[in-house]
Amino acid sequence: MMLFDFKGITKLHLQELIDNKIFENKELEYKDYSFIDGKMTDKHKDKFMKEIAAFANTNGGTIIIGMQEDENRLPTKLSGAGFSLKEFDNWLSSFRQLVLSRIRPHLHGVECIPVELDGDDIAIVISVPKSYARPHSFWDGNKDEFFMRYANGITYMDIDDLRKEFLYTNSVQDKMRQFRRDRISMILANECVGNLGNSAKIVFHIIPEWSFELGNLVNIEKVDRNSNFRPFSGSSWNFRYNADGYCIFSKNKNDELIKTYTQLFHNGIIEVVEIRLISQYHEKQIYDWAQIEEAIIEATENYGDILKLLDVPKPWHIFATLLNAKGYTTCYGGWNDSEVVDRNIVNSLDGIWTDDNNFKLALSPVLNSLSHAFGFSGTSKLNN
Repeated sequence: MMLFDFKGITKLHLQELIDNKIFENKELEYKDYSFIDGKMTDKHKDKFMKEIAAFANTNGGTIIIGMQEDENRLPTKLSGAGFSLKEFDNWLSSFRQLVLSRIRPHLHGVECIPVELDGDDIAIVISVPKSYARPHSFWDGNKDEFFMRYANGITYMDIDDLRKEFLYTNSVQDKMRQFRRDRISMILANECVGNLGNSAKIVFHIIPEWSFELGNLVNIEKVDRNSNFRPFSGSSWNFRYNADGYCIFSKNKNDELIKTYTQLFHNGIIEVVEIRLISQYHEKQIYDWAQIEEAIIEATENYGDILKLLDVPKPWHIFATLLNAKGYTTCYGGWNDSEVVDRNIVNSLDGIWTDDNNFKLALSPVLNSLSHAFGFSGTSKLNN
């Protein structure tokens, strides 16, 4: 729960929590912690990380450091975190290292914003996302402990809670695999955005784990005619809303076959099908693979900007599939001829784009595995 714009939060916003008597609750916690010289005590470290893990395992939420509360859990005073803004970077570095070492598996997306108070002191507002890799444990160096939020505190997760969350994690993976299978079947059957023909094509997916949480939808109107929402190739295209969300596409003038399209689904999944560069170049020959990789890299960066615009949290899974590709060849950089593709369907490895890596690292297994299908040693486009 956020009661204000997280990025633009000020002392005034924090004071309004006091003035408006905003209770602690399942998604809001006040902590009267004071870090002398920006350093955390062992007592702080353990309790703090348990709180972070509990928020991530439940609905996410906000922790405000430097806020006093009364016995009724009402905020009463901005007491500050005990150090100045100039010491915040050192504190943040220690905090991130603590999250990395004490919470397992690694928790992505925790953000900390310093808020200047009077007297060279700051409060710290911490946003903890609801995790899609839950459950997360607190690791004390010897054992894992699992916590979740209730009302205005934390409690141990029992065996039923843990079973439900582990099943959820497996369920998300299963749903992603099933989504890909269903879409590949629909594409092969020409049941998507129009007639795709039966020639070779590449299918590219960015699939956020967030998209499979019940009720999570994006505002697709935000991408209407957005310049970053574009297919892999071409400089002009049509657009329309459809049953799946919003789609841009381009057709051949002579036969009305779709030559490229990009689909944004209501739940934030992005799907690209590229035909022109794959099968409309020469008979059984794909356009220069190095050029295709460059197009994929540029488009992926743009799609990342689109997902940020739509407030879709990471992790995002990246997949690519070559369809009807048996017997096709390509070249790399205009001269290095490939081997002949030996099967009709080639699935890439899974790339995962998190808050702790960039899109090039996420794309690396995808592009390398597709390059291997042509007999190349890998991509050379992600080294800079």
